[in-house]
Amino acid sequence: MKKIISILLVLTMVFALVGCGGGGTEPEAEDTILIRIGHTDSSTRSTNTAGLWLADYLAEETDGRVIVEMYPDGQAGDDPDMAAGVKLGTIEFYFGLASVISAIAGAEASCVDLPYLYPTYEDWITGTFENGGLELFNEALAEAGYTAVDMLYNGMRNVISRDKIYHNSEDFKGTKIRISQNELNVTLWQAMGANPTPMAWGEVVTSLSQGTINALDHSLGVFNDFSLYEMAPYVTITNHCSSPYPLVCSTEWLESLPEDLKPIILDGIHQMCEMQREEERANEMEYLTSFEASGATIYELTAEESAAFKELCKPAYDLWAEKVGQDVIDAWLATCPE
Repeated sequence: MKKIISILLVLTMVFALVGCGGGGTEPEAEDTILIRIGHTDSSTRSTNTAGLWLADYLAEETDGRVIVEMYPDGQAGDDPDMAAGVKLGTIEFYFGLASVISAIAGAEASCVDLPYLYPTYEDWITGTFENGGLELFNEALAEAGYTAVDMLYNGMRNVISRDKIYHNSEDFKGTKIRISQNELNVTLWQAMGANPTPMAWGEVVTSLSQGTINALDHSLGVFNDFSLYEMAPYVTITNHCSSPYPLVCSTEWLESLPEDLKPIILDGIHQMCEMQREEERANEMEYLTSFEASGATIYELTAEESAAFKELCKPAYDLWAEKVGQDVIDAWLATCPE
């Protein structure tokens, strides 16, 4: 009897120790990670639908531990607000024009928007993802505390106008063209012969419809997204800038991700961006067909006209070399495919 009692006492002590063992046998509930992605594109554009794919992918791959929420149409604020929000923690990721982040990070980051740096989609892909362009961009963002984990394809920048097609700088004279606030953009369009007019994106549609501005430069996808071709039915295919959408987050936040989830999140993002780039590239021909069907005039610059505009852009390169050093300009030029 005493032996049985002794055994029971030992078992009681063992169970008591297990119960107080700090979770050694029962894992604690794992926290979820919320990833909020903000942008100003529409909810139906490839940039946003790619994010919805990412939400499903990460939910499945992490058993629901990672939740992705998309905030399209400027729901999380205007572009500068969202760029600041990444550092403040109101959103985790922002994508939009590189000039928005460059305005915070400094002149070296603006080199990604040098005119005619990558004059074709294929040049941009090679220069950015194979020849070190993304790495150069991240070096420029580092001091500001941002990381561009990848890039989405917004589209080559072209010009849409209320009034006419543009063949040369003479045609641009007197044109009030909306630009995002960036000294490089101002210099570029002054060199092209236009009157650059910095303006927040939220004001663009009204200003274009009322004639406050005559034209703007952006991608075919944005022209389509906001039906700009209806109020400005002249589209000049200039391809003067590759205009990527860097997908940026706070470097501090990125480094704080759990080691078991970080590679899954990054892999999902890279898959998402690659799929979106291919989809948006395929969409561009459909956009042009849609514009023409609506009565818009489409004109693609000849090789001679493009060369003339590229020559006009030299002042932008000279100005930026003074700001960042010729060695930085040369490093970016070295990413261009031969």
